[in-house]
Amino acid sequence: MACSVPAVRREPLIIGAGPAGCAAAITLARAGCHPVLIERASGPADKVCGDFLSADTIGRLRGFGVDPAALGGSVIGRVRLIHRDRVAEAALPFPALGLSRRVLDDALLRQASQAGAKVLAGRTVRHLTREFGAWSVEADNTPPMVADAVFLATGKHDLRDVPRPRSDHDAVGMKMYFILSPAAARRLGDATELTLFPGGYAGLQAAEDGRAVLCVAVRRAAFQGYGGGWTGLLAAIGRTSGRFPEMLAGAIPLLPRPLAVAGIPYGYQVRSAPDGLFRLGDQAAVIPSLTGDGMAIALHSGQAAARAWLEGAGAATYHRALNRTLAPQMGLARGLHSAMMDGLAQGAVVQAARLFPGLLRQAARHTRLRRVRPCGFRTRQ
Repeated sequence: MACSVPAVRREPLIIGAGPAGCAAAITLARAGCHPVLIERASGPADKVCGDFLSADTIGRLRGFGVDPAALGGSVIGRVRLIHRDRVAEAALPFPALGLSRRVLDDALLRQASQAGAKVLAGRTVRHLTREFGAWSVEADNTPPMVADAVFLATGKHDLRDVPRPRSDHDAVGMKMYFILSPAAARRLGDATELTLFPGGYAGLQAAEDGRAVLCVAVRRAAFQGYGGGWTGLLAAIGRTSGRFPEMLAGAIPLLPRPLAVAGIPYGYQVRSAPDGLFRLGDQAAVIPSLTGDGMAIALHSGQAAARAWLEGAGAATYHRALNRTLAPQMGLARGLHSAMMDGLAQGAVVQAARLFPGLLRQAARHTRLRRVRPCGFRTRQ
């Protein structure tokens, strides 16, 4: 099958082989194209956050040929919100799974390669510049490449030449895998457990192979106040919640050091981009981690960008459509994120959830990606 675009158009380059980049690559390859997918990691690697898979994410993954349950994903059925000695809990309004990015990304990348994408692994992109109406990509151990369009899917990590905006409210994200003690594992059960502390929140849930994953999002100023390191951060959370250190007592860390990323612009949505630059996933929109819907957005954006390009639409058209789709959930997610980061509001949030458990289910339901019917993009004249 020939690529269903005019021959004079060069196929786009995709930078980043996470869920968003692989979704774009698979969509393009299934249309008969042979996209080039550039990935800085040389093999499967852990990534900061992204281990919660909602029902929508699971369905989208299966559409791309990946079954997260078959990969060993742990069932997540409840959400638990904790502040000091108060605990609010409710059943999730949808089925969910816990699966590491290492396992998931590897499965998606295999699907992209099998579909016909050319994968260049272990190649860090150093420069992305636009000259004379085309994009030039310079990557390690690779001759310079030129494309009319670039799909930027580098997740929470920015390329120096095309960074996202930052502010004093940017957050730090950290992550560690553990083997919990048998007692703590039973206590955690099938819940995703969110512990609130001044300036941030920490999420604990099961992943595959009997592991648990702890992800922490904390405002940069608060993180620095806690000493600017992992040990001080865990100690600060433990001083707020007695349950938190009990859950980690006797836990065996599975990474030599925690994964970390700084400057996360929670609530960001792309407003404009140079012609031919399609931002995907966290490069297009950074939904607060507490919603657990970043993976669904990544997969949707990758597929939507590929469809837009195949139909001849420009990056601006794609970004406008994506922002319209995400607007309702992003607005609610920003409000929840602000409340759950605020030491003064956290107690009120948990108390309200204790009195009205349905609030947790409603919050989970309404911070999901809207189900949108595939529609055509207006082709540029």
